[in-house]
Amino acid sequence: MTAWTTVSTGAGEEIVSVQVEDGDPFAVMAMGRHTAVLTRDECRRIADALRAASRRDAPR
Repeated sequence: MTAWTTVSTGAGEEIVSVQVEDGDPFAVMAMGRHTAVLTRDECRRIADALRAASRRDAPR
């Protein structure tokens, strides 16, 4: 199984992509021309930060 997701601009340009293969201890995150290979712990920390950001109230 492969888990992956992408975030794109309105014009369809890919901003961020994340991919992980089943059984692989690392995930690959690409941002434009840059690629990072992340451990499970790094993935959890990034996910926690994004989850916290998504729960913030929007400015009025």
